[in-house]
Amino acid sequence: MKDITVTRWVCHRGRQICRWWTNARLGVLAVLIAVFLSGMAAAEDWPTYMHDNHRSGATSEQLELPLTPRWAYGAGQAPRPSWNETPALQDFWNNTRDHRSRINLDRAFHVVAAGDSLYFGSSSSDKVVCLDTRRGAERWKFFTGGPVRFAPTVYEGKVYFGSDDGWIYCLNADNGSYVWKNRATSSDELMFANGRMVSVSPVRTGVAVDGGVVYWGAGLFSGSQTGLNRYICACGAETGNDIWKKTPPKPVQGYPLVSSNNVYMPAGKSTPTYYRRSNGTHLGSIGSSGRQGGVYALLSNDNKLFYGPHYSSWGSYIGKYDASTGASESVAWATGNHLVVTASYSYYSSDAEITKIRRSDKQAIWSVPSSHPYELILAGDTLFAGGDDEVAAISTGDGSVLWTAPVEGRVRSLAVANEGLYISTDKGAIHCFRTKSPCDLDSDGYIDWTDFVIFAQRWLQSGCGDCGGADLAGEDGQVNSSDLKMLTSCWLAD
Repeated sequence: MKDITVTRWVCHRGRQICRWWTNARLGVLAVLIAVFLSGMAAAEDWPTYMHDNHRSGATSEQLELPLTPRWAYGAGQAPRPSWNETPALQDFWNNTRDHRSRINLDRAFHVVAAGDSLYFGSSSSDKVVCLDTRRGAERWKFFTGGPVRFAPTVYEGKVYFGSDDGWIYCLNADNGSYVWKNRATSSDELMFANGRMVSVSPVRTGVAVDGGVVYWGAGLFSGSQTGLNRYICACGAETGNDIWKKTPPKPVQGYPLVSSNNVYMPAGKSTPTYYRRSNGTHLGSIGSSGRQGGVYALLSNDNKLFYGPHYSSWGSYIGKYDASTGASESVAWATGNHLVVTASYSYYSSDAEITKIRRSDKQAIWSVPSSHPYELILAGDTLFAGGDDEVAAISTGDGSVLWTAPVEGRVRSLAVANEGLYISTDKGAIHCFRTKSPCDLDSDGYIDWTDFVIFAQRWLQSGCGDCGGADLAGEDGQVNSSDLKMLTSCWLAD
């Protein structure tokens, strides 16, 4: 339909354009195929929280700066976190003060993206929502019986997530239709938790899917006095049938991490635990004291586990653990909030600065002041960091700020996928930014009929110089068939 419509419209603009379009349609098609294939090679999905099951927060996709706003989505209600924002400010037993919250896990609607769809769960309206990444319009939504506090995971055309109603769900990614659900307990009992009625075994972990197996945890309490239990589970991604179910030594809260052999589970205020993937055998706890823990964790490609925030007599920090040998390492990131770890470098954000460290000798390459402490990801050779009402792009080369943009609220979730930057804030706002296309002649964020009208007007001008940006191919300072071919390619791709 686009092909027919464009032919008629272009033919309407004059005999020259019509003659060119008739002769060059195959050329346009060839260009479109080349553009599509080159874009596919560079673009990546962001199918789970922090991109992958290591929670690396890193993608090889590079966005060309500056970015321009494409759309903003208002969820209607701000997130309703599972725990109050106020941290435990002091540990009287260990005589330590000024602690960070160690269960700061659902301050925004964490977003994931696959193809041209973006997904997020809502802790305020108990649903998962799918948006069209090109326009920000809702494609579908699926309601559960409780808050959905963690980002879904997209795997082989399905969407997986858990809810405070005690169930994990599997839906079709394209239309949100129900596939299966599973839960750790047969109990239908509810309890009152921070202003909400939830299952006595709520799912307070994300869902990790790898090798056709879904890993997740449920339950906050256990013991004969409560009559409740807590669980870590594995089930089949296709059917939802149980593979194994175990009782962890402590409640699990946070996003699971998966290596080739093990599953690592953050445990809220306590130290993380880890398990054998094949059968759920508990292999131990990570960390040596009750002051080490937190829901934040990532697993580097050389099997180092970074987690926190811990606290000590000199403040809060993120620590490191060798998950291959079981040995703790002395390296710590004081007042650290977030980390990105590559093969050669680590980047970490604190309350007041962002620092790049060479991993081989632990030397700081640069450290720069920053007012963006709440989130940090890496896309190609650019860091994106979240602050109060603002997002920033930062050079990995020297730490310089390359670009900033205003948003609504404190940035608590970032993702880069398929040529877009997606931002979610504590106000319930989701923003999309993209590189401005040279074909967007009216600078409204879209390639549409208005751009064709502007283009036609400038084509009919004589001696137009730079032609108001309509010399898209940049060949001769004139508007001609090469420029029309490029505009059409942009429109069909959009």
